[in-house]
Amino acid sequence: MKYPFIIFYREDKDSALDQFFFENNALLNCTVHITNKISKMNRIYSANYHLLITLHNEIAHEIDVDIKEISDNKKYIKLTKSDFSDVKIFNDLVNNRFILNCSLDRSYLRPVFSLFTSSFNSYEKIIRAYNSIKKQTLENWEWVIIDDSPDDKHFLFLKKNLSHDCRIRMYKRSENSGSIGNVKNEAVSLCRGNYVLEMDHDDEILPTVLEDATNVFSKNEEIGFIYMDFINIYENGDNFKYGDHICKGYGSYYCQKYNGKWAYVYNTPNINNITLSHLVCCPNHPRIWRRDLLLKLGNYCENLPICDDYEILLRTAINCKMAKIPKLGYVQYMNNSNNNFSLIRNGEINRIGPQYISPIYYKEYNIAEKMAELGAYEDPFANDTRNNVQIWTRDKTYVHKYCNLLVNMDFKRQICIVGLDSLILNLEYIKVLYNDDETDFILLDNKCPIEYLWKQLDSYGFDRMKCYSFIDVDSDLLVRYFKTTYLTTKEYEIVKTGYINRPKYNTQFTNRSHAINSVTHPDAKYLEIGVEYGQTFLQTHFKTENKMGVDPDPKFDVLNKEFQFSKSTSDDFFKDNTLNETKYDAIFIDGMHQSEYFLRDFSNSVKVLEKDGSIFIDDILPLTYNEQLKIPRKHYYENGILKYGEEWTGDIWKVVYHILKNYLNNLEEYKYFYNPCYRGVLHLKLKSAFEIPDSELETINNYDYFTDFPLYLGLLNL
Repeated sequence: MKYPFIIFYREDKDSALDQFFFENNALLNCTVHITNKISKMNRIYSANYHLLITLHNEIAHEIDVDIKEISDNKKYIKLTKSDFSDVKIFNDLVNNRFILNCSLDRSYLRPVFSLFTSSFNSYEKIIRAYNSIKKQTLENWEWVIIDDSPDDKHFLFLKKNLSHDCRIRMYKRSENSGSIGNVKNEAVSLCRGNYVLEMDHDDEILPTVLEDATNVFSKNEEIGFIYMDFINIYENGDNFKYGDHICKGYGSYYCQKYNGKWAYVYNTPNINNITLSHLVCCPNHPRIWRRDLLLKLGNYCENLPICDDYEILLRTAINCKMAKIPKLGYVQYMNNSNNNFSLIRNGEINRIGPQYISPIYYKEYNIAEKMAELGAYEDPFANDTRNNVQIWTRDKTYVHKYCNLLVNMDFKRQICIVGLDSLILNLEYIKVLYNDDETDFILLDNKCPIEYLWKQLDSYGFDRMKCYSFIDVDSDLLVRYFKTTYLTTKEYEIVKTGYINRPKYNTQFTNRSHAINSVTHPDAKYLEIGVEYGQTFLQTHFKTENKMGVDPDPKFDVLNKEFQFSKSTSDDFFKDNTLNETKYDAIFIDGMHQSEYFLRDFSNSVKVLEKDGSIFIDDILPLTYNEQLKIPRKHYYENGILKYGEEWTGDIWKVVYHILKNYLNNLEEYKYFYNPCYRGVLHLKLKSAFEIPDSELETINNYDYFTDFPLYLGLLNL
C-alpha cells in the first residue's frame, strides 16, 4: 500500500493500459484502482481516495459532466496515452499533485455544499430524500446524517442502503436525544461545505436548489441566508394548503406542475417585523446558510426541544442579509402521525410557541427596531395588519416593506394573464411568448375553480405556466396580487382583455311570455315543461283550455283551474302522454337545467310536436362561467328537487350548440330573444323531426365554456 490512492477510469477499449500498472507494480509510488464503471468514480468524494485519472480527448462527454465539479478539479487529472510510458514521470506527477493539493485552502478539497439531516426511524422515507438529493445539478455535495434512533437496527438500514455513495456521511449517537435542536447542532458541526442546508429525513429537494443557492451566494457576499418556496403534499400525492389568509395576510399560493401533477406552492413571504413575529410566517424549507455564519450565530440551540428553527431564524435575520429565490425548491410531506409523542409535542409547540417563545425572542432580539433600521417595519396595530387582511387586498396607499433581496435567476420577464378569457383571446400571441424559456407566466382567474384552470392549461400544453383562482375577486385585485406577491423581475406584462362571452340584448320583450306570444297564434295548443311559479305559463296568450303545464313541485294554485296540469316529472308526463298521443303546437322547455335532463325533454318534445309547431328553450345564454355550471355553487334541495340561490342557466347551451352544429339541416328556422330580464329564449321551427341519441351526450358534456361558447355565439349570429 502506497499513497496516494488513485482511481483510474478507462473504457474497455483502453484496457491495454492496465498492463502499464501491472508491469510496474513494484515501482509505482502510489496505489491504483482501475475501473471501467462511471459509478466507481464516486469514490473520489471519499477522503481515502486522493486523485482521479482519466484519458484526455478520448473520454466521453457524459463522464466529463459527471466529474466536472469534483473539488474544483484539484483531484482530477487528465492524461494522454503517452503519459503511461515512463513510471518515474508518472510517479512524480501524481505525488506532486497529491502533496500540493494538501497545502491548498481546505475548501478546494471539500464539498461546496453540505446537507444535514436528523433521522429517527426513517427507514424507506429517507430513500425518498436521497433520490431527490442525487438529482442535484450541482454534484459537489455531502450529506451528513445523524441517526437519533433508540437502537442499532435503523443505523444498519442506513449503512446498507446509503453507504455506496461516498458523499454521504452517517453517524450514530451513543444514546437517543429526542431534542431536535441538540441533534441538528451536532449535525451542523460535522458539515464541511461552504453552505449548509437543513433537510428533513422524509422530504424532497428540487434538482437546482444547490446550484441556485451557490450562484446567489457567490455573487452576493453580503447574503448569509437563502430561502425559497415549497409545497405540502400527503404521502399519496394529494395537495394540501393552509388557506389564502395564512401568515397574517402576507402568505399566498400559486399552482404549478410537480412530477406531472398540479400542486399548491406556498409563496413564502418577504422578511419584515410582521412576518418575523410568528413561526408560521418565517421561512420554511429550504433554509440555507453560509456555514461560517451559522456557526458564528451559535448554531441551533441544543436546549430547545421545539421551535429551535424559529430562534435561529430570528438570530439570522438581525445578523445578515437574507435573500429569497422565488421558485419552488422543496417538497414537505405531511406527517399524519397521531401517536402520543407527536400529540404531546404539537401541544407543546402550540402552548409555548405563541405564549412564550415568539413574544420573548421577538423582544429579546429587538426585531422591531432592527427591521425599522432596515426599512422593513410595518405598523402591527393597523387595521389591515391586526385583522390579517391579505396584503394585495389592502388599501391602495399600502406599501409592502421588506428587507430581503429577491433574486430571480430563471426568468428575465414575467407575464400575468388576467382571466381565462384573456388566455383564449390571446392564445396565439401567448404561444409565441411561451417559446421563450426565460419568460415566466402566471394565469390568474376570478371565475373558474382551480381544477378547471389546470385542465385548460393541460389542454394547451402549458406545463410550466403557473396559475391561481380567486372566485368573484375583482380583476384589478388580481393584478395587485401579481404585483404585490409574485412579481420579481424588472420587465413584466399584464395581458388583460374584456370578457369573450357578453352577448348583446336584441329585444324589448321584458317577459318570456311576450317573446312566445310574438311568434305563435292564441289558438295554438301549448305545453310548458317546468312551470314552477307560473309567470310565463299564466301570461302566454293561449286559450286556457289549450294549456298544459308540467311540474313536480309547482309554487302556485293548480287546482280548480280550466287549464290542464300534470304534477309530475317531465319523464313521467311524456311516458303517460304516449298513451293518448296528444300533439302540441308550441312547447316551452324550462325544466331541469342540466344537459342530461334537457336532452330527454327536447327529444320527447319533438315526438309530440305538430308538423308546423314551435319549440321554445329557456336560459340559452349564460353570462358567466359560474352560471353555466351543471350544478350551481349556491344550491339546495327542496322536496328532492335541485334549487339554486344565484343566477344559473345550467349547461343547456351545450345541447343547443350541439343542435346548431350538427342538426342545422333539420331546422326550418331559429331565432333567439335576449333581454336583461332573462337569459335568452330560443325559438326553433323544425323542418323534420329528429332525435339526438344518448351516445352523443358525452360529446355534449365535453363542450367547454371558454373554447366552445364563443363558437356557439357565432352560430347564433351574436
